Amino acid sequence: MGAVFDIAVVVPYMPDLASGLWVTFRLGVISVALGVVLGLLLALARLSGTRLLAWPAYLYIELFRTTPPLVQIIWFYYGLPPLTGIELDPFGAAALALGLNIAAFFAEIFRAGVEAVPATQWQAAKVLGLGPLDTLRSVILPQAARLVLAPTGTTVIYLVKGTALASAIGAPELLRVGQLVALETFRPVEVLTVIAIAYFVLPCPIALAFMALERRIARARA
Repeated sequence: MGAVFDIAVVVPYMPDLASGLWVTFRLGVISVALGVVLGLLLALARLSGTRLLAWPAYLYIELFRTTPPLVQIIWFYYGLPPLTGIELDPFGAAALALGLNIAAFFAEIFRAGVEAVPATQWQAAKVLGLGPLDTLRSVILPQAARLVLAPTGTTVIYLVKGTALASAIGAPELLRVGQLVALETFRPVEVLTVIAIAYFVLPCPIALAFMALERRIARARA
């Protein structure tokens, strides 16, 4: 007869799991920040109309969108040092790989948002005497931001879940800590259940924040 499910066995290890959850949170924040900044630059490069900028951006986006993020994480951890002499710890390699990966998705989201803004907005800004950069910053991007809010929120949640892949190179995030706890307690079902609940709860504030922002924008436009 199998052992009875007993979640209480995990309680003594909650501080360790909380530490792993904090690492997961930091990993997500850093990766999202890198992804948003680089994604916006890639989107603008795609929209520039200059082949020298558009084609490298396109190749970057396709490379990172079509290769598995797990492969990218492992490559940055094991492949980067012998090629460049730059050694990253597991956290740094995972943050860099996830940030560069998610930047490709953000780039396509932002590009679609900018292209969805009516061309008449550019024309009206030009009539008002605004230059291209001022038009982009003050007219186009604020409107595009409203359009991309929902897919951006979904992508952020996707990234938060993707931080679990960092366990493959030993980054001390939630899943990795959980694996170590499971090995010590010989109770993987209980430990993984707690981890699954944590991964369910962690994105909830993100989803609620984006929903609240969408409602606020909708009320402001009404």
